[in-house]
Amino acid sequence: MPLTNKEKTLIEDNLNAEYLCIRKYQQYASMASDSKLKQVFTDLANKEKQHASTLKGYLTQNNITSNNIFESFTPPQGDNAAVMQSLGITDAQLLNDALSTEKQVSGSYNNAVLESVDPNIRKQLQHIQKEEQDHAEILFNEMKNRGWYTVS
Repeated sequence: MPLTNKEKTLIEDNLNAEYLCIRKYQQYASMASDSKLKQVFTDLANKEKQHASTLKGYLTQNNITSNNIFESFTPPQGDNAAVMQSLGITDAQLLNDALSTEKQVSGSYNNAVLESVDPNIRKQLQHIQKEEQDHAEILFNEMKNRGWYTVS
């Protein structure tokens, strides 16, 4: 079934978000001072790459070429924790920003799920949305376990 114009736009919007997440998580992995957080961000970047590949596949199958400013970039090299510290950015701030990003991305997928005509696409978008919610849970737990997110 060919994509509707709405599905095309929704997939492209979410693909943009995935590329932004990949870039952000790779940068955060290089900037975090805590080695466990470096790994968390690396793992999340790899999972976001899988989402981007899935979404790009839908576009490719429908002969749609996507132009995205975030698709190609040079990942950061080496450990940039010292740069982060010199800028006054903390691991807590990186986690908070990442959690906010996942909340936004999950909401974007919610709209895509509700506005997709093709049941197969809807099911795949629901799967990705669930994984985005899982990413948010990982980030939330990292913050909560470090005392950077209190729940009362």
